[in-house]
Amino acid sequence: MNSDTATKMRHYSITRGFAGAWISLGLCLLWTDAGVAADVNEVVAGLQKRYASAITLSAQFEQTYRGPGIVQVESGTLWMKKPGLMRWEYRVPETKLFISNGRDSYLYTPAERQVMVQSFGASERLSMPLEFLLGEGNIAKSFTASWEVESSPKLDGTYLLRLVPRVEEQGYAYLDLEVGQKDYDLRRMVIRETSGNTSEFLLSNVMLNPKVDSKQFEFTIPNGVEVIRRDEN
Repeated sequence: MNSDTATKMRHYSITRGFAGAWISLGLCLLWTDAGVAADVNEVVAGLQKRYASAITLSAQFEQTYRGPGIVQVESGTLWMKKPGLMRWEYRVPETKLFISNGRDSYLYTPAERQVMVQSFGASERLSMPLEFLLGEGNIAKSFTASWEVESSPKLDGTYLLRLVPRVEEQGYAYLDLEVGQKDYDLRRMVIRETSGNTSEFLLSNVMLNPKVDSKQFEFTIPNGVEVIRRDEN
């Protein structure tokens, strides 16, 4: 496998890990800016309820991957529809498209004339960091939660949570989430891989239940492109 393909496969896993990513908290108190105490479990319940009521979601995203000697920043627009439908349109610095139709997922890089394909059914979605965004899983059952005390929130009016997966074989050590204090919207997420690398997602213009055509989650492999099937690898 050449280095370009390996990089794309790593990127492919990161995107799937959010929600994939746009996916499935110890007790203590945190004082908000208004001086009102908040309980971790209450915030987790609010986050779960917020997305359980949503059928569709759209947002702008900025994704930053950090590894040894690597800082890669990309941005674009995402759409999600329960259960398990996703569309990530990467526009900067290059055009790419990630689609999940509920059965399989595709990462298409037009400049490389290449498509990566992998099965993406219910069992795969349940292993995602934020599967609850796609109508799968339960945050409190999947994670041990606490306030993140090693760093401060980057955004105003947010709680900063740390979620540690209860099942170790997940490929990531923990998640840090910034959640809106008033609406429980997910504003920022950092995935800390077991290797120590991190993937950060900053979300803006988040809309719940926008009108989304299901055809957006369909993908036909173009003629003449290289197809890499990760299930076979």
